[in-house]
Amino acid sequence: MKTKAVFLVVFLCFCAAGIYAQDQAIAVRPPANLNRVLVNWELVNMIAGSSSNLYELHYFLSEPLTIIIEDPNIDPSFAVNDGLLMFSEQYIASMVIQLTSTNPGRMHIFYNTPEGSEVFEIIFTVQNRFITLRFRRNVELNNFALFSAIINGKPYTLSSENPLPLLIISSNLTLR
Repeated sequence: MKTKAVFLVVFLCFCAAGIYAQDQAIAVRPPANLNRVLVNWELVNMIAGSSSNLYELHYFLSEPLTIIIEDPNIDPSFAVNDGLLMFSEQYIASMVIQLTSTNPGRMHIFYNTPEGSEVFEIIFTVQNRFITLRFRRNVELNNFALFSAIINGKPYTLSSENPLPLLIISSNLTLR
């Protein structure tokens, strides 16, 4: 009898975990027939002035993104050889984080900076870790552009030769 009770408890735990995982997977997949809409100031005000709130939305990147972080905390491996300082070829450890434009994120916070700009902090789950991306309002272009990331609790300013991704949501309407 004791074995049956343990088996039943374990079975129920696996069933509950399976249902939770299924609900989580279904909840964050946007339907294919939805349009991608840039988050702009009018949209923010429209949602803030309604019974809905910005925390309920799924957020996405307008383009896929790869972040490469070189970790300067690793001690370089080097030696002096015939008067030359010789570094090991692999002394810089790097972390590569890849986000797709279909990977949904959730809003962590929306705030005004002391400089007067508005910022969204969106949390994405990538490679079993939480990555917070910061998007700052560009008043001239009326959008929110990526400018910073928080990875393992450490803030990083992002830069690229190409424009960084914009913040978007899915909607059943096409907003202009």
